Amino acid sequence: MRKRWGWAGLLGVLVASAVEAADAKDEKPPKVETPKGDKGFAIASDDGNYRLGAGLQSGYKLEPVWQDGESKSRTAFPFLRPRIYGNVYRPWISFWTSLELASPLAPYLLDSYVDLQPWKVAGVRVGQHYTPLSRHESLGPQQILFPEFAPVANYFWTGRDKGVTFMGTTDTLEYYAGIYGGSPLRSITSDPGRWVSNARLTVSPMGPMGYGELPYIMSDEKGAPLRVSFTVQGAGGKVERRDENFNVETGGFDITDEGVRKFATGGVDFMLQAQRFTFFMEAYLERTNPEETGSSYTSVGAWAQADYVFYKKVLDAGVRLSWLDASRELTDDTLYIAEAQLAWFVDAPILAIKLRYQHAHQASPDPALLGAVNLAKEAGTSNLLTLQLNLAF
Repeated sequence: MRKRWGWAGLLGVLVASAVEAADAKDEKPPKVETPKGDKGFAIASDDGNYRLGAGLQSGYKLEPVWQDGESKSRTAFPFLRPRIYGNVYRPWISFWTSLELASPLAPYLLDSYVDLQPWKVAGVRVGQHYTPLSRHESLGPQQILFPEFAPVANYFWTGRDKGVTFMGTTDTLEYYAGIYGGSPLRSITSDPGRWVSNARLTVSPMGPMGYGELPYIMSDEKGAPLRVSFTVQGAGGKVERRDENFNVETGGFDITDEGVRKFATGGVDFMLQAQRFTFFMEAYLERTNPEETGSSYTSVGAWAQADYVFYKKVLDAGVRLSWLDASRELTDDTLYIAEAQLAWFVDAPILAIKLRYQHAHQASPDPALLGAVNLAKEAGTSNLLTLQLNLAF
């Protein structure tokens, strides 16, 4: 009798275990997947409504620099950006947060925003993010051709800021319009009375352009067919120039105000892709009114680059030319830059090795005449040689 009850008890345990195992099968754990259109990995629910990914954008370089014949200090990490990204509740509610660790002062929050885009033609981005002026500056470090962003684009770009951007795309159009707080990147608050506004419209009449500045390298078996693209863009605002220094005693930033300025910027760009050949250029005009001096000035600049993929989708040769007149009201303040590069895209866009030579000359008038005018580079003639490894996933 006891044996019968023993076998019955064992059978009950087995049945309960089987039912529990069946229930466990119904509650499937999140799956690990390779993100679509991206490199790296993410954890996602089966329905795709919840997803969390992690990655890194990094650059490592050796860069001897000579300024007027004298050796200068070198930068080992142009950018070092860990990131987390994904979506919540629905695939069209996505988020992105990244840090910049390659800072001479201290790590800081680079981007942190949420995208709400239920339709491709209409979406909104909220948080701290790159402002849309300059198609070039809106790309990631792994999407650009040269080791770093063009100095002229950097000069006119309105940077990263806190605010809202409205955006949308079709096969032939892209539009962006936003309003921002006009505050320093490392500040978590926005200053009263400060603001920046941006707008950009890109037209690609022959159809969508390829991936960033590497359309042929990142293309499928059809390559990168002939396409042209144009942009008109503008920005304006009232901001306060700030000098930020890290205080090692308090662990924070000491911010020194350098004066309020109003500005208005206009720009255009043009891009041509034709299989192995790509050409891209931007031009800018800006009017600045510094309140502390009352002396307005006009800045104008342009830059262009061209490249040719000469071996498979791996080896590429490129050149970039830049010109900037920081103030039309001054003389001897012009910047000229010429660059040439050979690049090996080992596994684009994850891994690339770039060898670049740059020659630059920044003229400068008497410092007393500069006033509120900013020069893009240190005055003098510089030469540098860059060997950079890019890693991004």
